[in-house]
Amino acid sequence: MIHLKKTKLVKGITLAVGGILLAACAVQAQTIQEALKFTDNEQFETATRAYKSLLKGQPNNGDIYFFLGENYFKNDDVDSASFYYKKGIETSPNSPLNYIGQGKLFQFEGKTTEAKVQFDKAITMGAGKNIVVLLKVAEALIKAPQKDLDQAGKLLEIATKLDPKNPEVYILTGDMYLEKTDGNNAIANYKKAQDLDKTSVKAILRVGQLYGRAKNYTLALDKYQDAAKIDSSFAPAYREQGELYYMAKQYEKAKTKYKRYLDLAGNNFSAKQRYASFLFLNKDYKESIALFNELQKQDTTKNFVNRLLAYSLYETGDYPNGTAYINRFFSRASIEKTKLIASDYEYRGKLFSKTGKDSLAIIDLEEAIK
Repeated sequence: MIHLKKTKLVKGITLAVGGILLAACAVQAQTIQEALKFTDNEQFETATRAYKSLLKGQPNNGDIYFFLGENYFKNDDVDSASFYYKKGIETSPNSPLNYIGQGKLFQFEGKTTEAKVQFDKAITMGAGKNIVVLLKVAEALIKAPQKDLDQAGKLLEIATKLDPKNPEVYILTGDMYLEKTDGNNAIANYKKAQDLDKTSVKAILRVGQLYGRAKNYTLALDKYQDAAKIDSSFAPAYREQGELYYMAKQYEKAKTKYKRYLDLAGNNFSAKQRYASFLFLNKDYKESIALFNELQKQDTTKNFVNRLLAYSLYETGDYPNGTAYINRFFSRASIEKTKLIASDYEYRGKLFSKTGKDSLAIIDLEEAIK
């Protein structure tokens, strides 16, 4: 049994609409289902290859461009997502899904008026009866920083009437209630999804995350383990277990679960970044440095890597290289307008102190205190 202190568990819930493709996609259901499963499983690079393989056979299928864009969006690559949404519109202007992609980008930027134009266009093209369209618009309205939960609720009501036995409808409805901090209705909908599909690992994961938010960590762990038993390849279940074990200070178990997550997620950049961050938090600084250096070779544009690499180098006593990376981080942060946190100033101040720049160190440490 896991025992935890009442520490706030903050974990974003990944929304997905895999398994509901109906007539929206002209590709073979099984093939697109497999690609969607890769995305749900956070195997983003594998999913990318699957979608691009589909496009070779159907280069004019706008729906495949949309799901490829979605895959990039879930992997925090907004530029690539935007490229493929636009490509989908150019290739297949009669496909409604890519207009949702464009609308979602607007919604996440806070441009709600522009977003609504795109959403309304997609809904009209689907005659208000396309389940995938309704759910993807609702998802965007629920997930975006500037939400419209009432409108999302209306769309989900329509979707429920159109397809009352679709578990994905209830998962997304549960997500909506969760954003309204209505845990009772959220869990009721997640359990409804489970009743309709006993093997829905997403529904089980959602219940676990809800228990985690309610600080019932033992039940949360049970649900994550249940999800892993149903689908041993479902990577997010292992990530969640790893974070719970970390919070319980059961570090070896946490490390084992996170390593399993990394293996299942296909060692893609996003998964390795998560694991490297975990290693840093677990004070495995040498391992985290090795992995962050590997990430640097893959992609030099991720400033988050510069941040934690600098932190880790300080902790191992490599102050010159730590200083170089923290300076690189601050330089990029200024250009990219990255939000700076107290530990950024703290570590730069400590690195300055260790490299004989005491006056600069004092300035940064005072800023960290503020």
